[in-house]
Amino acid sequence: MNQLAATEVAAKPDRLVLGMMSGTSMDGLDLALVRVSAGPKPRLATLAHRTVPQPDSLALVPRQVLALDTAGLARLHTALGRFYAEAASAFCGGLGLSPDLVGLHGQTVYHEHGVTTLQLGDPHFLAEALHCPVVSDFRSADVALGGSGAPLVPFIDQLLLAEPGHTVVALNLGGIANVTILAGDGSVTGFDTGPANSLLDATVRAATQGRLTHDADGAWAARGRIDQGLLAELLAHPFFAMPPPRSTGPEEFGAAMAERLLHRSGLAEADLLATLTELTAQTIAQAIARHAPGAVKIVASGGGVRNAHLMARLDQALGDASLVTSAAAGIDPDAKEAIAFALLASLRIDRIPANLPAVTGASRPVLLGRICEM
Repeated sequence: MNQLAATEVAAKPDRLVLGMMSGTSMDGLDLALVRVSAGPKPRLATLAHRTVPQPDSLALVPRQVLALDTAGLARLHTALGRFYAEAASAFCGGLGLSPDLVGLHGQTVYHEHGVTTLQLGDPHFLAEALHCPVVSDFRSADVALGGSGAPLVPFIDQLLLAEPGHTVVALNLGGIANVTILAGDGSVTGFDTGPANSLLDATVRAATQGRLTHDADGAWAARGRIDQGLLAELLAHPFFAMPPPRSTGPEEFGAAMAERLLHRSGLAEADLLATLTELTAQTIAQAIARHAPGAVKIVASGGGVRNAHLMARLDQALGDASLVTSAAAGIDPDAKEAIAFALLASLRIDRIPANLPAVTGASRPVLLGRICEM
C-alpha cells in the first residue's frame, strides 16, 4: 500500500491534489483533480473535473438537516464520508491517477456569521480509500480567531484572477452569492452579497412539493413578472445594509423564507421566481456598485451561471461592467470551488496561512484545515 504522509507531500515540488466541494443545495459533489506547484504562489493545471449527484438519502434540504438529532447528524457525517470516498475512488480510478493529497470542503449543515460553522463528512474514509492525507474542516480556525470562516475562496481568487491596475470582481453564484473584490492596487475584500440559488431552489421545491429541485435555465422565472412592491420589501432586509465582513446561508435565505413568501405574497409561482431572481441580481449589483465602483470586469462562476435568466438580469443590473464567466480565465465555472479547495489543501501542507482577515474578520492570518492521515 502506497501511503503518503503529509511530510512526504510537503517535500514534493509538484503534487496531484483532488479538490472536493459540496454546496448548500446538497444535490451534487464537485471533484477536480489539479496538478499544483508548491509554495505561496502555486501554479496549477486542471487535469479533470466532474460533478457526481448525491444519493437521494444524502440530498437533504437545510430544514431536514436542522431537524436531525445528534444520532442523525453522526450518521450523516459517516454516510457523507463513505459517499465522498466512493465518488473520489471512482473518479480517480477512471483516470488511472492517484492523488498525493485531498482538499475536502465537506457539507455545510449550519453557518451562523461570526458565531459558528459546521461541515460534515468524515475524512478518514477518503484517507483510507486514496492512501493519502486529507485536509478538511477549513473554516473552524478562522472562526476561532473571531472570523466568520467565510468566504475563503478570495485568497484563491487573488492568485488566479487579479489584474494589476484594474479592479476585477470574482462572483460566485452558489447557494449564496459572494464576491471577491480584487482592487488594482492589490488589496482584496470579499463578502456574501445574499441569496443566489438557495432561495430560488427552495421556492421551486416548495412550489412543486419536491418534484423539481431547481428552475432549469431560469425558464420558469423568465415567464413571470417582477412584483416591484415585494422586491422593495425584500431589498429592505437588514442583511443587505450590513457592512462587510458579512456572511449568510440558507438558514436566512432558504426554505423558511421561500415557504413564507409562497403562502403570503399571493403571487403566481412564475412571478415570485422572477422577483427573487431580480433580488439576486439587484443585491449583487448594488454591493459591487457600493464596494467596487471602479470594477471593469465581473468574473462569474458556480452553478448559477447555468441559469440563463439570472445571468441576463445580472448583466442588465451591472450596467457598463463586463460580465464574463471564469471560463474566460481558463477555469470551468462548475469546477472553480473544487479547484479552490485543492489549492487551499496544498497551502495547508506548505504551512501557508490562507484566510484573509479583511474578508472574514479574523484577528490574524491562520493555517486553514486539519490534516487527516491513516
